[in-house]
Amino acid sequence: MEKLLIHWDKKVVGTLFPHKRGRVQFQYSQKWLETQGLPISLSLPCQSEKHTPGISTAFFENLLPENNARSILAFNHRFDKKDTFAFLGHFGEDCAGALSILPDTQSPDFTPGQYEDITELLVEVLDRIKADPEKHQLFPEMKKARLSIAGAQDKLPVRIDKNRFYLPANSGSATTHIIKPASLYYPDIQKNEAFCMELALQAGIAVPCSQLLNIDGHEVFSIERYDRIQREKGLVIRIHQEDFCQALGIPANRKYQEKGGPGFIQCRQLTDEYLSLQGAEPRMNLIRVTLFNYLIGNHDAHGKNFSIIHGKDMIMAPFYDLLSTQVYPGLENKFAMSIGKTFRHDRIGERAFRLFAGDMKLRPRKFSDLMDTMIQTVSQCHEPLLSTHEEKYGASGIYQSLSVQIKKNIELLSRVRDAM
Repeated sequence: MEKLLIHWDKKVVGTLFPHKRGRVQFQYSQKWLETQGLPISLSLPCQSEKHTPGISTAFFENLLPENNARSILAFNHRFDKKDTFAFLGHFGEDCAGALSILPDTQSPDFTPGQYEDITELLVEVLDRIKADPEKHQLFPEMKKARLSIAGAQDKLPVRIDKNRFYLPANSGSATTHIIKPASLYYPDIQKNEAFCMELALQAGIAVPCSQLLNIDGHEVFSIERYDRIQREKGLVIRIHQEDFCQALGIPANRKYQEKGGPGFIQCRQLTDEYLSLQGAEPRMNLIRVTLFNYLIGNHDAHGKNFSIIHGKDMIMAPFYDLLSTQVYPGLENKFAMSIGKTFRHDRIGERAFRLFAGDMKLRPRKFSDLMDTMIQTVSQCHEPLLSTHEEKYGASGIYQSLSVQIKKNIELLSRVRDAM
């Protein structure tokens, strides 16, 4: 492959060229600039010249899976795991957002509704994972998957229709859901995420629809893709989006603030500059979800967990990947982004939250009101919801762990509120 073509809504947006050491360089199509003039990223404004390899690679590598899945997929297809160009050439047909990435030698097939039923294969793969979870992972086991999904967790984008599971067979067919299997390392993480996502909804936080599914005895977490709209006759419309790391031109390996990734000040500045048509609401939502993450003990909310939807007006995407990491003792007790100037959960007190309120340009009284509302809502909702989930999905030690941890965090945040 000498170059890749980037498609958006059946039109060529631009070209991706290989560069040194696996990096890439992006250039907009002149026709796209003349007829559409829409950027694929806030970090890649429309221009005739090629964008630099650094900023180009930062955007496109953020479309790729991380950690073991990336290593296994690269090994299976015989290219270097650091080769962003090769990875996109193999797995770029269905990415996050509206982009479809194909070799320039491949004629795109945009016929909608072309899917392969993988339900039986999915059960076989889940069986293999259950029997030997250290050897098998969901995404790499799907040999025909020509798609990419970002993140460190093992997950698979699929189309779900009438309890059957499908993979796209061409460029014109997109996935509608993301499924995540159980984990060997984090017991009942699928129950953990299903509970926390529903609790977030009850707390007034915008989240996609999600649920636990039972696939022939295997429990998986399923979430609807907010960057997809389903129409009749199998037509799925791609909606363009990008996460905050992409928008800021930050590589995936620097997504954590301590490694050079964005903190809350940069996130607030981004929303103030590009989402200002919604007034202060995007900023308020960032504050609400931060308070919620404090209460559930989600320490892994980094810049890739916040996204912008591109359209006539840019809007904040629903929140996702909300789960308690604090219930797993082996994980670090530090937030991905500091609250005030403090990362450690157990050291975040009144001063840290006052600094955080200042970083978010919010008066202490208003911040205290938001804090009080979140404390009251989670206090009232979490125990009834835990009981509901236990009745619906079966008993699990994770529910007791969540109950204990959330109660502790409610008590800690209540003390902060009372001191402000």
